[in-house]
Amino acid sequence: MISKLLELEAVLLLLALLGVFLRRCGLINDSGRSFLTDLVTDVILPCNILLSFLSTSGGETLSSSLLTVGMSAVTMIMAALVGRLLYRGRVHEQSAVFQYATTNSNAIFIGLPVIQSLLGADGVLQLSMYMIFMRLFIWTYGLSLYTGLRSDKGAAIRKLVAQPAMIAAYLGLAAMLFELRLPVFVHTVLSDLSGCLMALSMLLVGSVLADIHPRGILRSDIWGFAAVRLVLLPALVLLLCRLLRIPYIVTATCTLISGMPAASLTAVLAGRYELDTETASLLVALSTVLSVVTIPVWYLILQVLT
Repeated sequence: MISKLLELEAVLLLLALLGVFLRRCGLINDSGRSFLTDLVTDVILPCNILLSFLSTSGGETLSSSLLTVGMSAVTMIMAALVGRLLYRGRVHEQSAVFQYATTNSNAIFIGLPVIQSLLGADGVLQLSMYMIFMRLFIWTYGLSLYTGLRSDKGAAIRKLVAQPAMIAAYLGLAAMLFELRLPVFVHTVLSDLSGCLMALSMLLVGSVLADIHPRGILRSDIWGFAAVRLVLLPALVLLLCRLLRIPYIVTATCTLISGMPAASLTAVLAGRYELDTETASLLVALSTVLSVVTIPVWYLILQVLT
């Protein structure tokens, strides 16, 4: 199990280092990074979201997993409240990044292989149900942290609901509920584009890290965030599940996913909306590295408590 986790972390690290190299060599300049950001957020990510919904069955599966959906809602709202409480006093460029990173974990690129390896098919099913609310929450509340809803709320909301990722979520939810299926060739195109998401996201993170002074990783607020993301949030979720006597498979899934590192989209969207990309990349980088230790620890704790 630990070897698989280390292998996955090594892949993410190498992709980020490649991004650093390409940036230092000038192959990813400012305009190139802007283009990659638009490509990821407006094309590749929507394909990933739509494909994820299409791979989740509706009807009976949805009904049988309402508990997981409910726990997902509680977990996401709790994470949002923690982020708001801890980071709302900062300037918007940093506050939005910290709050988004607190809310959105890397449930797909790291969470999926971890859950599949540790909890098997039952865990993957629960993760799929967990992601239903998480996707909708991230692309409503989460995205609003970057776009803002204070100055012109009407315009901001219209912009939010018209985001390509949100449109993909609407279509995906409808397809899942009505059990619609796309033609094979369309599904193949979506799958091929979706497969680029992890690589391009980490390349973008690496290209931002290339501009960061090494001393940035020593910032106390970055380490404080890692403690919140990797220790505090999963501890709160595990405690709540134990108090409510939630079944093990749901408890394990929710606890492990809530303890994943910050999603790489934290840095990608920060670049898209011209916020603090350096801080965003540091949050992703440090929490990802430290999760190599914390994820196995949480799994061992779950094993002891069952």
